[in-house]
Amino acid sequence: MLLKFKESLSKLTGLQEIHPASPDNPKILVAVSGGIDSMCLAHLFHRIFYRNFAIATVNFSLRGEESDGDEELVRSWAEERGIEYFSKIFDTKEYCRVKGVSTQVAARDLRYSWFNLLMAEHSFDYLAVAHNLNDSVETFFLNILRGTGIQGLTGIRRKNGKIIRPLLSITRREIAEFVKREDIPFREDSSNSQSYYSRNRIRNMVFPEFEMINASFLGTVEKDMANVEAAADILEELYFTKKAELLDYKRSRIELNKLLKERRPDYWLYMILSEYGFNADQTEQIYSSLEGQPGKEFHSDSHLVLKDREYLLIYPKGVARGESGELNDSESRLSSTSGPVLSLAEFEERLANQKDNAQAQAEAETETGTGIETEITIGQTLESNGDAVGSKTEEVEVHDYDNELFEVSLKGSRELKEYAILGFLVRISVYPKPIGFKFKDGPRKIEYTADLFGSTDISIASAIRKNYKVNEPSLLLDADLLEFPLICRRWLEGDKFMPLGMTGYKKVSDYLTDIKMDKVSKSYQPVMTSGDKLVALIGQRIDERYKITAHTKNILEITIIN
Repeated sequence: MLLKFKESLSKLTGLQEIHPASPDNPKILVAVSGGIDSMCLAHLFHRIFYRNFAIATVNFSLRGEESDGDEELVRSWAEERGIEYFSKIFDTKEYCRVKGVSTQVAARDLRYSWFNLLMAEHSFDYLAVAHNLNDSVETFFLNILRGTGIQGLTGIRRKNGKIIRPLLSITRREIAEFVKREDIPFREDSSNSQSYYSRNRIRNMVFPEFEMINASFLGTVEKDMANVEAAADILEELYFTKKAELLDYKRSRIELNKLLKERRPDYWLYMILSEYGFNADQTEQIYSSLEGQPGKEFHSDSHLVLKDREYLLIYPKGVARGESGELNDSESRLSSTSGPVLSLAEFEERLANQKDNAQAQAEAETETGTGIETEITIGQTLESNGDAVGSKTEEVEVHDYDNELFEVSLKGSRELKEYAILGFLVRISVYPKPIGFKFKDGPRKIEYTADLFGSTDISIASAIRKNYKVNEPSLLLDADLLEFPLICRRWLEGDKFMPLGMTGYKKVSDYLTDIKMDKVSKSYQPVMTSGDKLVALIGQRIDERYKITAHTKNILEITIIN
């Protein structure tokens, strides 16, 4: 057992040969609960005279005096041997109530958040935990029963970042025999004998039956898991290559033509979308929809996948809206990001800080009228009748586009303002029509991507603009036909206008469908109104009634700068 442990520790730490008493050995924090496995692990470190290790134990306050007894055993064992010792008590039930998670999830979150904190504060190189071969095989079968990809068939990893598992090739029976022989103290968790949890049912009811068929079935499954792990490592390398070919990160979309040419498009689709929270059943539904009509939506807890004509578009949750501009119930949840797990105390502290920040922001907005005050220098020169208008400083009016409307109050010629709208910077200016002004032959086709903005963050605005198609970045209208102030807002159901070059009215919803705008981008399309008339779809087209003619004297220009 000692030799087997030293060999395992050597492989996990990368040391060719371990000299346990050397001060240069990695500093290891050993997680100990007081149970048979973890007490065995702690004893093994002490037994081989490993110098750089310490003990950490957690009291979850779930079993009353029994939990306190576990903590006391670990404390006294460490103190008797002069081993550095850390302990922490958590109100796990309260954490479950606040976070809305199960006891098992809460216990895992709390202990690992605290372990990570200890490792950072005391410069530990590794965290050693006492999972054994039985635990790994149990995980293998649990994953099969719940549904899993190939990675789930590898059991528990021997090494995951800084977490190492030196006992993973040792069976629970071998541990029990060694503990008895070495007279190692431990405490039995009474819940282990109950078959309430799925893992316990497999441990107490299924494995005895397997052992009757194959007495060494644990070793057999271990070899199978090792083979699968080798195959999974090879497949993972291939997946990274395929993902780079199939997934456009900049626009968060999958090109269907490329995907469907693959030998197993369903598998690569599952691998990609699983990273966005979609399970196997959902991915199968998405794959079945690829030959169907565009517009179908699929939801994970954090993301929306929209089936478009040529692409699968991937948006963070909170982006998709109905045509009325209102959030659907299932879409109102913002994307949840996986960050460091918080202890209950840290969780409550963060909530308090968020309240303080929100209050400070509200006070600032009360004083200034807006949360952002920005000035920039505009370097554009406008020429009219030989006169030049030099560069000048203007205030950028920044609007959170969850607000439904804002005013454009330009009234005279040569006025110019900029607005942040839909994640774009939009310049709106009024100036006299230049001598020799020529009408454009037709619209320019330009598609903006995240490249132009120097950002790939997953805010709602940047998620929209990744796939938003700007068909006409600069729109010109007859300023003298407009009634000021103009209003910019999100389009509403029932809005209609007379598209440039047409003689009849068309609903905005129908127009956006005709130009093949995807549903998410469509829901955020801004319009400009003058009085009760819609005069332009920003970035798309103006109304025929407000076009530039030979009689135009002043021009209002709406330009998407970037």
